[in-house]
Amino acid sequence: TNTEMKSGSLKLANNTSKTMEGSSHYSHADESTNESTYAHFAIAMKETKAIKSVRLVSIFFLFCVIPIAIGVYLYTANAEDEEFENQYFEFANKVLESIGATLENSFGALDNLATSVVAAAHAANQTFPNIRVANFGIHAAKTLSLSRAKIIVMCPVVKGGQFEAWHNWTLQEGRTWVDETVNVQKTDPNYFGPIVEEYLTRDEIHTRNGATEAIGVHLPSWQAYPIVPTWPPYNYDYITGLTYTTAHTEMLEKGSIVITTPYLNPDPNDEAAMENAISTAGWLYERLHPDEEPLEPASDLYFPIFDDLNTFETDTSKTSPVATFGVTFYWRDMIRDILPESAKGILVVVDCPCSASFTYRLDGSETTLMGRGDLHESKYNDMELTSVITQLDSFRIRQTSYSGPGLDDETCPIAFRIYPSQATEDQYMTNNSLIYSGFTVLICLTAALLFVIYDRYQERRQKVFMESAEKNDAVVSALFPAAIREKLYANQQTQREMEKKGGGMRALDGNNAPIAELYTDTTVMFADIAGFTAWASAREASDVFTLLESIYFEFDLLAKKYRVFKVETVGDSYVAVCGLPEPRKDHAVVMAQFSAECRDKLVGLTKELAKSLGPGTESIKMRFGLNSGPTTAGVLRGERSRFQLFGDTTNTASRMESTSFPDCIQASQKTADLLVEAGKSSWITKRNDLVAAKGKGSMVTYWIQLGEKKSSTSKPDSARLSTTCGVPESKLEHLIDFNTEILEHLLQDLMLHNSPNQERSGPFSPKVIRREDSREEMKGYSFDNTTPRDDIVEVIPIPKMDPSQKPKKQKTSVGNSLDEKVKNQLHDFVTQVAHYHSNDNPFHNFDHATHVAMSVRKLLARILKPLHQRDSNEVKKGSRSVTSKAAKFDKILRSTYVLTSDPLIQFAVYFSALIHDAKHPGVSNGTLSNENHEMAIRFNHKSSAEQNSVVVVWDLFLSDKYDDLRGAMFGSNVERLRRFRQIVVNSVLATDIFDRELRDVRERRWTKAFPDDDVSALSLSSFEMDSMEGDLRATIVIEYIIQASDVVHTMQHWTVYQRWNKRLFCEMMSAYKAGRTDKDPSEGWYGGELWFFDNYIIPLAKKLKECGVFGVSCDEVLDYAQDNRMEWEQKGKMIVAEWRKELQGKEEGASWTADTCEESLSSSSNRSN
Repeated sequence: TNTEMKSGSLKLANNTSKTMEGSSHYSHADESTNESTYAHFAIAMKETKAIKSVRLVSIFFLFCVIPIAIGVYLYTANAEDEEFENQYFEFANKVLESIGATLENSFGALDNLATSVVAAAHAANQTFPNIRVANFGIHAAKTLSLSRAKIIVMCPVVKGGQFEAWHNWTLQEGRTWVDETVNVQKTDPNYFGPIVEEYLTRDEIHTRNGATEAIGVHLPSWQAYPIVPTWPPYNYDYITGLTYTTAHTEMLEKGSIVITTPYLNPDPNDEAAMENAISTAGWLYERLHPDEEPLEPASDLYFPIFDDLNTFETDTSKTSPVATFGVTFYWRDMIRDILPESAKGILVVVDCPCSASFTYRLDGSETTLMGRGDLHESKYNDMELTSVITQLDSFRIRQTSYSGPGLDDETCPIAFRIYPSQATEDQYMTNNSLIYSGFTVLICLTAALLFVIYDRYQERRQKVFMESAEKNDAVVSALFPAAIREKLYANQQTQREMEKKGGGMRALDGNNAPIAELYTDTTVMFADIAGFTAWASAREASDVFTLLESIYFEFDLLAKKYRVFKVETVGDSYVAVCGLPEPRKDHAVVMAQFSAECRDKLVGLTKELAKSLGPGTESIKMRFGLNSGPTTAGVLRGERSRFQLFGDTTNTASRMESTSFPDCIQASQKTADLLVEAGKSSWITKRNDLVAAKGKGSMVTYWIQLGEKKSSTSKPDSARLSTTCGVPESKLEHLIDFNTEILEHLLQDLMLHNSPNQERSGPFSPKVIRREDSREEMKGYSFDNTTPRDDIVEVIPIPKMDPSQKPKKQKTSVGNSLDEKVKNQLHDFVTQVAHYHSNDNPFHNFDHATHVAMSVRKLLARILKPLHQRDSNEVKKGSRSVTSKAAKFDKILRSTYVLTSDPLIQFAVYFSALIHDAKHPGVSNGTLSNENHEMAIRFNHKSSAEQNSVVVVWDLFLSDKYDDLRGAMFGSNVERLRRFRQIVVNSVLATDIFDRELRDVRERRWTKAFPDDDVSALSLSSFEMDSMEGDLRATIVIEYIIQASDVVHTMQHWTVYQRWNKRLFCEMMSAYKAGRTDKDPSEGWYGGELWFFDNYIIPLAKKLKECGVFGVSCDEVLDYAQDNRMEWEQKGKMIVAEWRKELQGKEEGASWTADTCEESLSSSSNRSN
């Protein structure tokens, strides 16, 4: 390890040296890194020499141990391999022996039954074929039990001249034996099929195609067990009716037992073969135990019956069979219950030259069909044990007493091949060889143990030291220049020495001079994000840090590129300096280039971040301020020491930033003079007006413009520096892409939630609910015969979570993505919804819908977890203990936290936020009713705008072109569609806050779900809670989330509130100017806002806080609402007067659109600034 460290350190040092030689410049960070590398390398070399001798001794012992360990390992492994082979062959021989024994037992049982049948016929003076054996079912049931067969059928040989007599016989005796057999089945515990007592018979020999001709030889089915007479129970001709085998013909010609080739073993890729196998297995299904699989390999066995009981003659030239037993059995029954439970993974391949082979696996007494074909592993070929079915007696230990007909060895002889599997080998190939070897190594290494311990201790000590030194050096390098670091290290050393002597150092001590220095030629830059507080008020904390970290990371890279020293970041402010600690004459030029590239980098970065952080992000700009001059820099020692700048140069740079405009770089006279001296006069343009800087008076300043065409006119003094500070872009396409991306993520979660156990390696492939497939069912979910208001429910059924477990996070692999059809349809749907929002409405437009949807997403993310689903750190964090006070709301949280774990609810609420203002008419519901508008008439003058939004978007959603989108959302589960529709109806209608009837209903439900008296009265003794009570709380939380989001601008930063308040004012004034309302809204706007805050906004914010569902995050909402109310009370009258003045300045008849209102708002904001 130390040798490798030495080699690696030398390589690193050489590479560093080469880098320094081949580069014309490098930063102080590079220099300090090289110095640290050499210091660490020297320490590592010293430690290496100290333990070199100890390591040599350890290596000698290791070389002795290795051969011994290898020998022990090989011996143990060979013993295990030998045990594996011996045990396998023992099991394989037992399998073949048991198959042979089972067949011979079957033959013996059938021979005894044949003897009983012939004897009974003789005793009753009956001659073949016209015989009927009394109690045949009882004898046959016992035979089946011994032979492991499923069905036994006796088929007499009927020749052409015997047809008429046979038909008369079956007409006379047929129903007698059938009824007798049905009665036997009633009491047979091994019979699992149905009891059929009413049936039809056919008294002529027949097949599926009808009656057979009275010529040749026939084998009509006669007495059988068991029977299910859902079709004629006898007289089916086995000669002409069974087209899949000729085994019965072989049996008649040879007088021997014949086993048919296995059937019910179709190729799964051959549809015709599969259908034929399923049809063939159908007649077996009713005779099997419910747990038995009918579609597995089976065969028929034909056993000849001879009429002479006094001879064993089976030569067909001398005597012929007068009947046969047709016996059906499954091959799995031939090989089950053979091996002990310790046997695992023994494979039995049943091979037949006339049909496909198949493979069974034996695990103790369990038998499992692995599939069609020979499925053994090729590495076990040399361990094969095989036997043809006619030679199984060679594996018998005991001689058989069977003396009946022999088994035919010519007609497709079946063979059995036995193999082990990996599971078999794993039973015997254990880790014992490794254990014994390890134990041997342990014994041999006892003498070297002390050396190894010492070596490991030294190595660990060295590693910890190196890691600690590197970490400390990395942290200090990021905070302090190299020269300052050396002074800090020296200061710490002096401090430790003084402490050892019993004293300490103070700032006034001669040995403890401050770490500070004056740098005469520097340029300081301050940069600040304009409107950051307003933007952050509408975002999650994680989004805020994502923005800042992304911006400052890029700035840091540029700082390294230009060798600019980053001093610090404070909130949304970035401070940097050039000219220290390395003096450089071009500090002003470099800082101007650095500032300009930071500004340009910010433009592209915010556009990219807007895709994930939402609209408004792309509009983020920064103000830059530069000033040049002498700067005092140093370290204020103490707790959390850091490098800081002091002096007038720094203060003036801060003033340059605060008086600059967004996306602009403002420089002082000193910086401008330095740029002119450097020949960069084309970079600067004098600002037309003087800047009033705090503590500095009026100042002449300059705009820095790199690479831009210099204007012939002086620059404007407002923020509308569009020619130099960026051009506003259309937002609609961005809003569509942003919402589509969020819905795509929600849809992926929804699809994964719908099929949590389904493995996916490619694009999601949805099932589709199509109108042509379920048109009538889909009609029930349209609004053709009803209105959304009619469908509002008090309680939405919410899926329950298992309270004893934490919810598992859904994980979507990187390779999984939505099907392109679904993505295209989703994007098209969002686009259509966006165009359903009129841009003529300054307030009720798609921009506002997106603002509401973002708030919905934020509030859903802030729903608290119940106590039992938090880990120990979450429970302890910010909490003294899980007290009874904390437990009061636990039941409420258990019923509301499910909202964050059900992707369907999240998708539906976000969907509702996007559509809730679709096709909005730009006036209130009351105005629509006064106008007797067709929208009001259709919806009975109740919630007209909200209901219309639901209907128009829902009709669009149900259109045929979004079949794949709906399929991805709901699969084939129409219940999910119904629940989704219900959430959308309740959510959108909840935004009608002025409907008295709906408001009263919500108040009653709130009181019921969140009582004011004592929440602890709710039962906490069990995690089981009343379903209706929990669903009620969840329903209310859904509605209050979208209600709060609809007016969330009133609970955000003052700038955000003013922006949307102005837009609503513009929209109401446009309606007034168009003659749609009688009263001038501006006359009561000031007082109306105060009333709205006091009677709706602040009470709503308090409810969100008091319900306890959102935790302390609702403090922010309530604080903003109260602050905005207070500021409106102070400034509202002046603001409304200014708005009215702007309105009077517009042309008569002109309307306020979203664009003109936004332009006016920007103008008024700039005047305020």
